Amino acid sequence: MPSSRQVSPTARDFSRGHSVLHETFGVETGLLLDDEKLAGLITRTAEGDREAFRSLYDQTSGWMLAISMKILRRRDLAEEAIQDAFVSIWKQAERYDRTSGSPRGWMATITRRRAIDRLRASPWLARENSEIPDAAGIIARLPERLALRQCLERLDARTRHSICLAYLYGLSHSELSEKTGLPLGTIKSRLRRGLMSLKECLEE
Repeated sequence: MPSSRQVSPTARDFSRGHSVLHETFGVETGLLLDDEKLAGLITRTAEGDREAFRSLYDQTSGWMLAISMKILRRRDLAEEAIQDAFVSIWKQAERYDRTSGSPRGWMATITRRRAIDRLRASPWLARENSEIPDAAGIIARLPERLALRQCLERLDARTRHSICLAYLYGLSHSELSEKTGLPLGTIKSRLRRGLMSLKECLEE
């Protein structure tokens, strides 16, 4: 095992090259990265590959920040929670087993645990306003010329609403199903089609 594994990375080791989307929402187009590539990055991270770890951060930190924000509602604390999460991922990468679940699910579980740890340390956070914004309010925060905003606006209203709440706000599929009253399978199919449409639009 490379000697670099002996020292856990700190916030300074994390990439600072965040996209416009990450700066605006804490979300990156990297959320479209497929599970096979994510699993490969985790495997290389387990071998002490810092470049793979940095790539993993670049591709998923925005998505993880959305999950953390959903729990903590404060950007500063959410960012601290995902830094904790990535330190845990660095230390625990060799424990990840592809047969036990998706890499995204594994990383999401770690992120939620680190965010909940901070929530428990500050109980008053749970009493803050937790209203969920509508899709229009979320999209309005994106720069008008940003390609993702233009592509989102091309989706039908229901798909756009689901994509925004799931990937720009951090609701789980189950929470989205409960909020909309739609079957979980319908939600997953709608999100899958919506992501494919977004990917095609962004590649035009």
